[in-house]
Amino acid sequence: MDAILRFFVGVIVLELVMWGMKSNFVAAFVGVLVCSGCATDLERRFQSHIDYLASDELTGRGVGTPGIELAADYIAAQFAEVGLAPAGENGTYFQTFSMTLDRRITEDSQLAFTGDSVERKKGVDFIPFSFSSDGAFKGGLTFIGYGIENADKNYNDFEDVDLEGSVALLFDGEPASWSDAEGNATRSAMLRNKIYNAKDLGAVAVLVVTPLPLPNWGDALPRFESHGSDDYGIPAMHISREMAGAVLEAGRVGNLDELQKTLDGGANASSQVAHVMASGQAGFETKSAPTRNVMGIYRGRGSLAGELIVVGAHYDHLGIRKPMMRRFSKGKTLSDAGTEVIHNGADDNASGTSGLIESARMVAAGGEMKRSVLFIAFTAEESGLHGSKHFVDSGAFGLPNMSAMLNMDMIGRVPSGARTVEVFGADTGDGLEGLVRPHAVRNGLEAEFAGGLGGRSDNASFDRKSVPAIHFYSGAHTDYHKPSDDSHLINAAGGAKITALVADLAIDLANRDGRVAFVRPKKVKKEAAPARSGTYRVVMGLSPGYGDDGQRGMAVDGVSPDGPADLGGLKAGDRIVSIGGKSVANVHDYMASTRKNKPGDSVEVIVLRGDSEVTLSVTLAASGR
Repeated sequence: MDAILRFFVGVIVLELVMWGMKSNFVAAFVGVLVCSGCATDLERRFQSHIDYLASDELTGRGVGTPGIELAADYIAAQFAEVGLAPAGENGTYFQTFSMTLDRRITEDSQLAFTGDSVERKKGVDFIPFSFSSDGAFKGGLTFIGYGIENADKNYNDFEDVDLEGSVALLFDGEPASWSDAEGNATRSAMLRNKIYNAKDLGAVAVLVVTPLPLPNWGDALPRFESHGSDDYGIPAMHISREMAGAVLEAGRVGNLDELQKTLDGGANASSQVAHVMASGQAGFETKSAPTRNVMGIYRGRGSLAGELIVVGAHYDHLGIRKPMMRRFSKGKTLSDAGTEVIHNGADDNASGTSGLIESARMVAAGGEMKRSVLFIAFTAEESGLHGSKHFVDSGAFGLPNMSAMLNMDMIGRVPSGARTVEVFGADTGDGLEGLVRPHAVRNGLEAEFAGGLGGRSDNASFDRKSVPAIHFYSGAHTDYHKPSDDSHLINAAGGAKITALVADLAIDLANRDGRVAFVRPKKVKKEAAPARSGTYRVVMGLSPGYGDDGQRGMAVDGVSPDGPADLGGLKAGDRIVSIGGKSVANVHDYMASTRKNKPGDSVEVIVLRGDSEVTLSVTLAASGR
């Protein structure tokens, strides 16, 4: 290739000279031609960090694995090389804490009601929630309807009952009439809110039963999700309708179906269940491991040096696991998701980590600054922002000293030919949007601002503590959380531009006379919490496009082989405009369109394929999850 390029350059130079062009013009032209594909030093360094962090050697940087420890050591060494001082514990670059990696239900898990002669089985009659606390409980049983207090609806399930020391039994969801035409429930239906309602009123455990199911759906319990470390501080279980109905009738509270009709009609049905004690245990085995945030600081000079601009990115990823994509056979969901493979996470988020290192290099080379700039590589973002939550809760450096936070998460896939960077959360700081825009232009980028959507990454931990916080993002792609998110797909030139933008903005914020004032963003209407804890009963087997590209319909980024969409004739590149007669403009419309369907239903799907509309029929599969 080099020889071919040199040959054509020689031919063009000869022609230019023959035309009488001046030698300096010819030299300049040749330089542009030869170096049009050359990478800058920043681009090469940006790519090289990703090549290492997203290599198989680091096995996907899963929390609690040797790979993530290698990554942490690498980042610390880079911080030292570029001139950052250690900002962790005991003169190191590390802030260490322990977190739960996995929870498994043990044989100790049990549930019994006095007077119930049936031998109850885990996984059939009851199952602990993954967020349940681990421990035994015992108390009188109290039925509390939906477990909701909603003044706007003049509704209170707690009016006539005393939960102190009781085991609370409640319906999932909310009165059916509260949902909108698409079946979207209000925030009152959120299970977390219900459990905390009962806990705050003195309940010792919470039992949740599914409301009247859709036709042919049955009484299946949800699958236990073993990953994660959430613990709501109270034992909590899902129990079958059969088990709940039997105890309520034995305790003369009433028939389960009739109780639900009473509640749906707006009346109160809460009652202590006479002469019934509930006892049990949500038994778990947990796996915990230490994990580390990596922290380095470039110290300011003068009276404002105690104030901080925080620049962050998470460096963990999914490790070795089964792919999250469902697998299908003849349109049916298979329970086996395949073999475990490395998820290298080149864009998510080796790219942001590389940007963190290189923005630190630029800041450290920028001379004296008024404020200090703290660089943090966060751990455990993928499992719930644990690293950034730990940092803001730890009191390190003091939250009042945090002037602003700049976050980079997935900055390595700027689309070819594009120059846009998506910026979330600029509305959390007074005038932040006006500060970002010129720095974007200076670095050859165009900033696209999205208000109210900044809570998807570590910047959210700062936003919730009233610190202005921005998230920089290069856009969605089909390799998100897939084994195919590898380093050869990175757009180093685009990522380098975003890195330079962040460094310029950090220096600007560090040297301003005044701080950017925090602004509580205006509430943006969010997707309402779906009924029944957000469990989607059916799937099509496709990867939806998450980005808003201004075109009609929702893009189909990929189709799972032998899945419902594949068998129905959908193809990658189609744009879904309608499902079951409901208009589809984005991923939210897509997810809501089949909310009321059950497995085996066939729905009409209209897609744009090129310039033509194509009508297809898709038979929906059970989610299998």
